[in-house]
Parts: sequence; structure tokens; C-alpha cells
Amino acid sequence: MESLRNISGEKLFVEGGGHPRNAPVSQLQAVENSLQKAIDELGALFAVLLDPDSDVDFVKIGIMAAENGADLLLVGGSLVSNPRLPKLVAELKGAVKIPVVLFPGGASQVVAGFDAMLFTSLLSGRNSQYLIEEQLKGGLLVKALGVETLPTAYILINSGKQTAVEYISNTKPIPADKPKITMATCVAAELMGMRWVYLEAGSGADSPVPLSHIALVRKATSLNIIAGGGITMPSDALSRVNAGASIIVTGTIWENNPDPKLMQEFASACHLGK
Repeated sequence: MESLRNISGEKLFVEGGGHPRNAPVSQLQAVENSLQKAIDELGALFAVLLDPDSDVDFVKIGIMAAENGADLLLVGGSLVSNPRLPKLVAELKGAVKIPVVLFPGGASQVVAGFDAMLFTSLLSGRNSQYLIEEQLKGGLLVKALGVETLPTAYILINSGKQTAVEYISNTKPIPADKPKITMATCVAAELMGMRWVYLEAGSGADSPVPLSHIALVRKATSLNIIAGGGITMPSDALSRVNAGASIIVTGTIWENNPDPKLMQEFASACHLGK
């Protein structure tokens, strides 16, 4: 049987179910390890989410973020239809020294050029398309590209209004006053081998993920918690870091107000003043 190979010519699967990558995880997950070391050193990280379909200068905002305290850049959106995405990512990576990580809304958004990607499953919903079907469609391509993956549970929390991701995924978010459901979902995610969880209020959310959800997940699991959506002030970021978040994600705010000083304040809040 012919073996599938990645772009470097390395075998991805071999007969008998073996795998050629038998080295320690520390050698396989370079970006993940660097993020973990930074979290251990700084307390938490500041991430900026870039939407390739937004009207702002994608690369300019990314460079500004990297120059003003951001620890990583996430790239993605519920709908990504920009055919220039690979070129934009290459331009961005050539200008910054922090990780550029794909945060895909589906298999069609997987392209070459990223340092790593969040390989997500929407565990808060019951739509099989985003639980497993998109992952099945994109998995072999991800392997063939040789991109590093961060296994991530993606969980939507009600933010007071219907968000784009809720509408596109056709799923219901976990109620804001039900943090135990979020906690139980994250426990299951950890038992399934995931190492990261993205607690999502949604782009442009009226309110961020409640502190109670973050605190319960932190107490019950060892997952690295990413919190995003509706975080508009550094104080929002700091309170969520204090509750247990490992990475704070902001996005829409920079499309409306690309303020370098405010980025620095967010970075300081995430880094716990260190």
C-alpha cells in the first residue's frame, strides 16, 4: 500500500498502523511547547485574532500587535473567503517573530504557511458537522501539510446575543448561568486527550465569558484555557487571567480602534504586570 507523505516527503502512515514520529512530544510540538513556556513565565498570553475578510489591513494590524506586546496571532473567522490568504500569511510571517496560528472555521480554511493551528471540535453543540465531519474532511490535508496541531475543545458560551459562529454552526451556546455544564464538557474533553479549550463568547459579543465558567474549568482540569469574545478592556482580560485563563484573545476591538497603547495595556494585563 502506498504511504501518504507530507510536503517534506515524510511518511505519515505506515502499514500495520505504525507512525514514524516516535520522538517525544517536546520535539514534535515546538509551537505548543513555546506557548506553554511563555505561559509559565508570564502568567498568561495576549493574542490578537485577525479576520482575513475584515475591511482593515490584515497585515498592518498583525504587525502592530506584534510590536506592542502580543504573544501570538490567530487567523480565522466563521467565514473566510479571501483567496489571498496564503499570500497574506506569508507576508505577515515575514514581518513578525511571534507564532501565527490558524483558527479555522472549517476544513476549507486549511492552507499552508501557518506555524500551527488549533484543531478544534465544537463540543458545546450537537451538530455533527463541527463535532467530527469538518475534522474528517480536513485531517489528511493537515497531515500532508505537516502543520503542528493544538488539540482544542471549542465551547460557545451565551453572550447575550446571537453571534456569527452560533448562526453558522447552527448550535446553541451553553447558558451563561450554567458554568457546571462548561466544566463537565471540559472534563470530557481532557479525558479524550485534548490539551486546550477555547471558551468563546463570539465575535463582537455583548459580554465576555463569565468568570465562573473559567474558574470551574481551571479547578477541574489541567487544560490551557483560551478565552475570547467581548473582551474590550484590559480589566476584562486581567479578571479572566486571575480566574484561570492562559490566553486572552481580542479581535473586533482592533478593527474599530487600532490603538497601540491599548494593545500594550492588554499585554500588561495578561502578563500580570510582569
